[in-house]
Amino acid sequence: MLITVFGATGPTGTLACELALAAGHRVRAVSRRDGGFPLVATDALAVVRADAVTGEGVREAVEGVDAVLSVLGASYTRRPVNVYSVGTRNIVEELRDAGRGNRLVVVSSGLTYPPESGFGFIPDHIIFPLLRNVIGRTLYDDMARMEELLGRNAEIAWTVMRPGRLFDASTVSDFRLDPDHPSQGYTSRIDLAAAMIAELNAATAHVHQAVAPTTKR
Repeated sequence: MLITVFGATGPTGTLACELALAAGHRVRAVSRRDGGFPLVATDALAVVRADAVTGEGVREAVEGVDAVLSVLGASYTRRPVNVYSVGTRNIVEELRDAGRGNRLVVVSSGLTYPPESGFGFIPDHIIFPLLRNVIGRTLYDDMARMEELLGRNAEIAWTVMRPGRLFDASTVSDFRLDPDHPSQGYTSRIDLAAAMIAELNAATAHVHQAVAPTTKR
């Protein structure tokens, strides 16, 4: 497949590019700036410049592709966040018009909505509400807007990834994949990337669903 990866310059996005190439796919790695991408361009890997939020270059980035992986992200801030909702809206619109396929896998968070399975009194009633409603409120609100946007676009074969707290690991593990909400608190970045690549297999894809990859620690 020919795959475009938004957020390719971030740690998870770079891993997604590496795993996609290892699986035999061709990759367009999207960067907002010229230079600085850690992987070397080859016949199977092209680095393209685009900005999902402004829309600049998005059409060219998705033109003729079979699938898009979006690992767009932002840090905690009190300022309004729109990288998830606006960036995904621009990707969806251009993928609908210019893509060869309609497959889209995006990263959200296990904290976007209150978890259904408990992690204990302190996480459930103190830590998670503090992160979701205070420290990361603008971030998670925008993730929720992104997921609502996808829900209104049934013609796009989207999947939402809701990982736990991300950490670095060197190899893919036997990660768990739960429906809707994570059942464990952590997800390695390489496991998240591997879960996204696995969604490109039509036989096992979770189309129009949210899934939560997590890693045992």
